[in-house]
Amino acid sequence: MELTIEPLKVLIVDDEYLIRNLLRMRIDWEQQGMSIIGEASDAAEALEQVELLRPDIVFTDIYMPKMDGIELSGILMERYPNIKIVVVTGHDEFEYARQSVKLGISDFILKPIRASELLQVTTKLRVAIEQEMGREYELMKLREEMKQSLPYLRERFVNQWLSDVMPEDELQEKARFFGIPISSGEPGSRIAVMEVEVAVPQAKIAAPEVYPHLSEPYHQTLQTHQAQRGSQQQQQHDQLHLSQHQTEAHRQPAEEIHILLRMVGMKQVQAFYPQDSQTIIIMDPHNRIVVLSFGEDTEFANQVQQLQEELQHTLKLKGCEVDVTVGIGQWQSGWGRACVGYREACRALDYQAFVGKNQVICFEDLVIEGGKRPYHSDAQLLQQLQFYVSVGAGEEAVLLLERMLSVPFSDVSQFRMAAMDVVTECQRAAIEQQLEGEYALNKEAVAAIFTAGHLPELKSMLEQHVRTVSDVIQAKRQAKEGNLIDRVMAYLEENMGNAEVGLSSTAAAFYVSSGHLGRLMKKETGQTFVEYMTQLRMRKAETLLKQTDLKGYEIGQQVGIPDPHYFSVLFKKHIGRSMNEYRNVKT
Repeated sequence: MELTIEPLKVLIVDDEYLIRNLLRMRIDWEQQGMSIIGEASDAAEALEQVELLRPDIVFTDIYMPKMDGIELSGILMERYPNIKIVVVTGHDEFEYARQSVKLGISDFILKPIRASELLQVTTKLRVAIEQEMGREYELMKLREEMKQSLPYLRERFVNQWLSDVMPEDELQEKARFFGIPISSGEPGSRIAVMEVEVAVPQAKIAAPEVYPHLSEPYHQTLQTHQAQRGSQQQQQHDQLHLSQHQTEAHRQPAEEIHILLRMVGMKQVQAFYPQDSQTIIIMDPHNRIVVLSFGEDTEFANQVQQLQEELQHTLKLKGCEVDVTVGIGQWQSGWGRACVGYREACRALDYQAFVGKNQVICFEDLVIEGGKRPYHSDAQLLQQLQFYVSVGAGEEAVLLLERMLSVPFSDVSQFRMAAMDVVTECQRAAIEQQLEGEYALNKEAVAAIFTAGHLPELKSMLEQHVRTVSDVIQAKRQAKEGNLIDRVMAYLEENMGNAEVGLSSTAAAFYVSSGHLGRLMKKETGQTFVEYMTQLRMRKAETLLKQTDLKGYEIGQQVGIPDPHYFSVLFKKHIGRSMNEYRNVKT
């Protein structure tokens, strides 16, 4: 909007018609940017004309009946301080007229009226009035800009108030200016800080028509937010504006989706507290929604819980996970302690690192130990964890992991250090078992572990990592053991005629312990080593009895049982008949 100056309105007051006419005809008033809108022959008529026509300039004679020009000027300056008054006087009245300048009269002009002098006076008046109008116009613009920026300035003040202690008198003054209801009674406040985070897969970030239920709130909120943030933020939000062409073909950057949802979330929080003079809602410097309540403390936590659930439901998009986490500070008595409540709410919000997102966390519910204690690795537990992983005992490893992560961590960096210890032990177990490729070290999984935002997420990822490595090692061990049993069976088949072949000699031949080989045989065959070996020899003895005419002791020697009596007893026990009975049946 540009300043447009219309012709200045001039009123001439003089009891002599000839003087009034002379003033009117002496100069080209239109060329001077002025217009004579009326004349008056005395002070009373002049007052009526001024009230009706509201001139910018009044030319008045000094001597008039009933009320002179000086007295009239005093009344006009009192009632209409913006009017410029020029006194028309003769030489004999000059000193009197000059004294009138002290009253605030703008100028005076001598009779007889000369055009050059009149032009000089009118030019000076026009410049002065235009300058005043310009100042008024600039002031009006500043007031309009301040009005538009008032929500942003109010938000900035509240953030300043919450960030540090503010003197009571300064707080009271600024709060009154911004319309914040700070009473002089027993003041108090409670604060909630809400964090809205969006995990948007890049492939899912599409044009706004994918999210039609958010498009209208977005544009409305954007306009409101622009007005609040003022001209300093205008360029930033202009970049966020979505044109019709963009909605047809372009995908939005993930950050814009984040900003969009935070703004819609802000709008919904404001709607949750409609025209509530006891609640202030702002966005803090970290783009978190802050609710500052001056009302009763009893229902605040329940209200915030309800609000958190509504936000999470409303902001949830297809293909997008929206996390809404809230921290609530304790009730603080005194306006100066609002900053303490804000810090408590932020600290409660930070505790999501330990309890997870999508929670309402109250500061008074936290177990906060004094001072930070450095994290120390437990070498014994880590060695035990490596052993469980190395033998493929996934369940035991996970139980031990739960025990290791149950210690009180003071911050995120500490449980990431613990995660590094766990990953290192899994890596050692993988190297020991000669795992290769991604089974030895899944870089993506490890990267996700070290960037986990909170302890529940980290625990879940570590548990999955430990299970994966354990399961791969177990599968490899099973494959290796199955191959070992196959080779042992072939070995026994080939060497059963050797009476010296037993569990110990076979284990030594394959470089394993007798106990390990015995357990594997039982696991794979369902029989002990001796039972399997005896069954193998008896089957061979049956075959020899069927296919040869060898004597009993000769068959016993061939199957590795050289004692004829012992062989005869074993044969009858396993086959159910003596060798002679078996041959007679065969015949």
